[in-house]
Amino acid sequence: MSTAKTEYQLHGFMIGKEIHFDIDNRRLYRLPSGSSEKHIVFGSIFFNDTMLQLFLYLLQYGRDHAVSKEELLMNIWEKNDLSPSAQRLWQVMKNLTQKLNLLGLPDDFILNTKGRGYKINYSNVIPIYYKTSELLNCLEKDSARVEIQSE
Repeated sequence: MSTAKTEYQLHGFMIGKEIHFDIDNRRLYRLPSGSSEKHIVFGSIFFNDTMLQLFLYLLQYGRDHAVSKEELLMNIWEKNDLSPSAQRLWQVMKNLTQKLNLLGLPDDFILNTKGRGYKINYSNVIPIYYKTSELLNCLEKDSARVEIQSE
C-alpha cells in the first residue's frame, strides 16, 4: 500500500475574525461577523505586485520576529529585478498602511522598530492552506461542467 504525500498550498490569511487576505485574487477584504446588523458592509482592497509581495512576505516571516529592511529589499525588490531603495520601501509601506487602515486595522499593524526592522504587531493572524489534490478535483469538476454546458 503506497501512501501519497499530501501537499498543501498557502491560500491566504485570516486577520482577526473579519479580515481575509486572498493571495490568488490579490485582495484583502472585510466581512463583518456580527449577525445583528441590518446591512452588510463589505470592504475590499486590491494590491499591486510590489505591495502584494511585501504584505505576503511580512505575514509569512514577520509574525514571529522583525524582518530587516535589507531582507525586504532583497526578497521583494532585487529578486523581482526591481531597483531597491529605502525610499521606495518607505513609500510602499506607507501606502500599505493606509490601505490596511481603510479596513479598520490599526496604524501599528506593521510595526517598524528602528534598527530591527518590520514586524506584524497583531496576534490574531492565521494562515489558511488548501490541499492541492482538492483544488485539482474542483477544477476538473468545473471543467466538466463547462464542457457539458457548451455541448
